[in-house]
Amino acid sequence: MQFTFPTTLNLGLEHSEGFHQELLRGLTHKLNNLLAVIQGFSSLILMTDDLDPGVSENMQHIREASVGVTNLSERIRSAGGCAKITPQSLSLNEYLPVIEGAVTEPFQKEGVQLEADVQAGLPPILVDPTKFKDILTELLKNAAEAASKGGGRCALKICGPGAITPAEQRRVDILVSNTGSQIPPEKLQEIFRPFHGSKNSNHLGLGLTIAAMLSHQMNIQLGVASENNTTTFWLSCPMA
Repeated sequence: MQFTFPTTLNLGLEHSEGFHQELLRGLTHKLNNLLAVIQGFSSLILMTDDLDPGVSENMQHIREASVGVTNLSERIRSAGGCAKITPQSLSLNEYLPVIEGAVTEPFQKEGVQLEADVQAGLPPILVDPTKFKDILTELLKNAAEAASKGGGRCALKICGPGAITPAEQRRVDILVSNTGSQIPPEKLQEIFRPFHGSKNSNHLGLGLTIAAMLSHQMNIQLGVASENNTTTFWLSCPMA
């Protein structure tokens, strides 16, 4: 199986810790401050008892739009390598039951079967638990949506050192795969680039860019392969 990796994003240290990231972090912070003012005053106006229905509807649209921009701002910050990462030792065997709801939600929503194969006694990995969850749920959501469109199934496989990567590399490997779809080679090369997603215009095309950037910041190897009507994402996580 031939995997494609987000090397085209140039995720070197000079990019993740440099001037542009500092600028982006500052700009999104200022933007969020302005959006908080819009959200606050629009909420106050909506609390008016005798507010004209037309004005109320317009103010509701303004408030919803400002909340949407706030969420987009946070995603852009993560995609730009500005997310704060706090690595710690994490046992997947203990952590996965805690986030079971988030893991299974995409499959319940899409009506897709998920087959999970998690090796017992996995060694702990060194990741930021919240950011790791963001990566994993993004890959699972993508798999569920793709399988739903193609009438396929999904699988999650997690195994310790020696099963996929050599044992001396001390890595825990996670495979998220779905049948029923295949990504064309020309799109596979662009899949981690911002705004280059293969979905419709209702999606921003930032999910896999964020996953790639967060993986880079946590020394997680992220790759994708798509062949024989099956797409597989591979996360290789460092042991603690």
